[in-house]
Amino acid sequence: MDTDDLKIHRWGDVGDGYLGPAFHRRFRAGQILYGSRRTYLRKVAVADFDGVCANTTFVLETTDPDRLAPGFLPFVMTSEPFHAFAIRESKGSVNPYVNWSDIAQYEFDLPRLDEQKRIADLLWSLKRHLLRVEAARHAASALVMQLRAENFQRSRGGVRADEVFEITIGRQRAPQHESGDYVVPYLRSANVTPAGIDVSDVKSMNFTPVEQTKFRLAAGDVLVSEASASQSSVGMPAVWKAEMDGPVCFQNTLLRYRAVDGRSLPGFVEQYCRWAFESGEFLYAASGTNIRHIGVRGATAMRLEPTPIAEQEAFVESTGVASRMVDRLGSELDTLRLLWVSLRADLFGDR
Repeated sequence: MDTDDLKIHRWGDVGDGYLGPAFHRRFRAGQILYGSRRTYLRKVAVADFDGVCANTTFVLETTDPDRLAPGFLPFVMTSEPFHAFAIRESKGSVNPYVNWSDIAQYEFDLPRLDEQKRIADLLWSLKRHLLRVEAARHAASALVMQLRAENFQRSRGGVRADEVFEITIGRQRAPQHESGDYVVPYLRSANVTPAGIDVSDVKSMNFTPVEQTKFRLAAGDVLVSEASASQSSVGMPAVWKAEMDGPVCFQNTLLRYRAVDGRSLPGFVEQYCRWAFESGEFLYAASGTNIRHIGVRGATAMRLEPTPIAEQEAFVESTGVASRMVDRLGSELDTLRLLWVSLRADLFGDR
């Protein structure tokens, strides 16, 4: 069971391995499963198949469907007041647990049966729509990744990356650059996130006019995290969309990829960097033990097949359609999640 997720996504089969004597509690489709250990993990799920679980998982159902609607109970048990009660009643420090006798004492407002059913129908409809939109967004994301892979998968042949892109590493931070006549904002690896460029915490340092010419960002530049102690973060890319006015430069924790006139398009640069990150090619090009560095040498030595501008335009257009779909579905998901939170706050006192 996953935190704050009413659906069970993973399970094993009897016979896969040793179950142990704790797995003796049977459940049936439609019943509610509640993880009684580490209640702060908020694990409540509705089974959609028959199975068995360990005795640390409580199996619940309404004793009187004419008084408590089966579809209403899961939302009672996923409300903030219920979780707060369960955490407060938990015992132990290393592996806190709650007893059924404690849970059984929980009190909640019980609307009329017809109102319970209306609330349950509304919330389940919203939950199902959320799952459909999540699945559609996942499929659209997979399509974009497939298009990138099909275009760049031969990229260890061909020409060097610096024959197609302008690749520059940022200026090193140093005490002598902390003040001066030309202090401007600069971006660092912390500003590059999976969601794009985050400008909520931007530092500043002195870049002379000559340095600004070299290190100033232009809309469409792709910033790549040059190094990380986490292999999953090496080469993370994000596109600079001029989120801040005025000159903005970048530090040497970032590589800047820029299109070269007649050789590459900005959209093609972005798709290449995203592919190199997703496929692990940036990590493959990096060196180091504790902290993996791509460096200018590693970045420029990467290779890709030269692609005519006309083919780049077609490729960028096809990936752009799918990427815009991902963004639209992501926006819809954000709206639905806000609606979900708002409804639950009104109905169950969630905060």
